Amino acid sequence: MNNSHVDEIKKEDRKAFKGFAIMLAIILIAEKILFGMFDNLKQAFGESVPSLLINTLEVITPFASLVLSILVIIISKIVYTNLKKEYDLWKQRNEDDDIIDKIEEKLSYLIFLTSVNIIFGMFFVGIGSMLLPFDDVNGNLSNIKYLCFLIGMILCVTSSILIQKKIVDLQKEINPLLKGSIYDMNFSKKWLDSCDESIKLGIYKSSYKAYKSVSRTCMILSLFCIVGHDLWDFGIMPMVIVIIIWLVQTISYCIESIKDSKVK
Repeated sequence: MNNSHVDEIKKEDRKAFKGFAIMLAIILIAEKILFGMFDNLKQAFGESVPSLLINTLEVITPFASLVLSILVIIISKIVYTNLKKEYDLWKQRNEDDDIIDKIEEKLSYLIFLTSVNIIFGMFFVGIGSMLLPFDDVNGNLSNIKYLCFLIGMILCVTSSILIQKKIVDLQKEINPLLKGSIYDMNFSKKWLDSCDESIKLGIYKSSYKAYKSVSRTCMILSLFCIVGHDLWDFGIMPMVIVIIIWLVQTISYCIESIKDSKVK
């Protein structure tokens, strides 16, 4: 490494350090202000926020998965039907590939929608299990709420799987090289192996952006857990869970990067 390149590295570090130092100073000042206001924050939000959150969840949890799943089914049915018609017309007319690109993009949005629905479904299953048994306005056991909760849980899982199966089958019809069944436990691996290089590159870019997003989120959540430990007394377990997630994704990423560098 020649001296000019070393000087260039040092110059780049000095330039970047200025912004880093400013950001660090802002964080330290914000932290000092926050802890100075801690007693007021605890009085204002220490009890009101948890009680408001619990009361809200008690109202919406029995029906949330059912309502969300029905909405997802209706939207997916309309969008998928239109996309299937567009694809059938494209096959008959043999038009340009821009139509196929738009169809694949809209299919990706449907995958996104169903994936988010599953995550919310798992959230409300967990919250519902904590809130059971459900009571009505008179404080009596509400069988209607329990039935809606149970149907919503089942509908969320089954509808998401069936919708994603339809989407995957249409993607395989558009691109015959793609392989894998949504019911296969190794679906992700088989799907990735069957993708061409351009699709793989898109997946890798998305994965790296997801890795960065999760890292930032874990950092923010860890700070939130520190504040919340004193503000809401929810103990150390939230911090432990956040750190475990952060460690798992960081270690997994680093190990895969090392393996990939060895292959090259």
